[in-house]
Amino acid sequence: MSTNRLLERAARLLSPHPDLSADVDELSRLCRLRLVASPSAELRVLFCDLEDLRVRQATEEVAARVRRIDDVEQGLRRLRAVSSSAQLVDRACEEVVRSCGLERVLLSRVDDGAWQPWKVNAIVLDEEWFSAWSERRIPLGEFVLETELLSAGRPLLVHDTADPRIHPIIRAGHSQSYVVAPVAAAGKVIGFFHADHGIGGQPCTEVDSEALGAFAEGFAHLYERATLVERLHRQREKAREALFVVDFTLQRLHETEVALGTLDDAEASVSAPSVGSLTRREREVLEVLATGASNQQIAERLVISLPTVKTHVKNVLAKLGANNRAQAIAIALDIPAFLIP
Repeated sequence: MSTNRLLERAARLLSPHPDLSADVDELSRLCRLRLVASPSAELRVLFCDLEDLRVRQATEEVAARVRRIDDVEQGLRRLRAVSSSAQLVDRACEEVVRSCGLERVLLSRVDDGAWQPWKVNAIVLDEEWFSAWSERRIPLGEFVLETELLSAGRPLLVHDTADPRIHPIIRAGHSQSYVVAPVAAAGKVIGFFHADHGIGGQPCTEVDSEALGAFAEGFAHLYERATLVERLHRQREKAREALFVVDFTLQRLHETEVALGTLDDAEASVSAPSVGSLTRREREVLEVLATGASNQQIAERLVISLPTVKTHVKNVLAKLGANNRAQAIAIALDIPAFLIP
């Protein structure tokens, strides 16, 4: 028997107060109460049919949840192949549509106590409300329901978009119901996913909320991993540049030591006027200084007092026309300026 015919039979047998807008659980409960008051064969059959329908619907709902979570896992698997955080953000909304079965998706970012719309899927780009809000920073105090998610850390299903706690941006998008899920990385909410089934679309369900929540959690892990890899890559590049400078500096320092060991002050002044203006002790200070040593380390290396080192460093900078130690090294060793940190 079809569901509609069963509901029609329930309306007839459970009159005068059948609530056909109620779910099957409620209709089954009403039927059970009628059976207790006045048992009949028709009511017993109706109760059994309603129970069968209730079990069937529950089974179908569980199967739908499993399928949706499987789709979410496949979507996140596709995003794992993305190499950068920027690409993750660019693809996130379309992937929510594909894997979560939702139609309109907004990814926002949270920073310095403010919420700001950031990315949407293609269908939303043509809607006027997004362009009107995309450049605005919204204090989280104005976004009451979403502010609660900063600590709750769970998805939220909203059916009453007329609630005064709902921000005007939601009403501007004409959402009848929507789901919102926080994006939390390193224990901190850094953004939100908002999604619905479009203007005039079907109401959002708990299945939608679970799917978007699972996607947001997985996306947060991928985003956190991508930003960490990028940070490590930048640090590695800086270290590589620093090592190159040190290697280049030591090589030129060795060449300078050879030159200083074979030329007297007069010859040095002809071949290298800048360095030649330094005294022998000042050259020694410069050689140690070029290794990155501090004043205290120079004093210990040359077995002289700290005030004496400071005087020599000051004289070296003045004679080479340098504003700082890095410039002095660059001038003395003829290192290109862009290589000096």
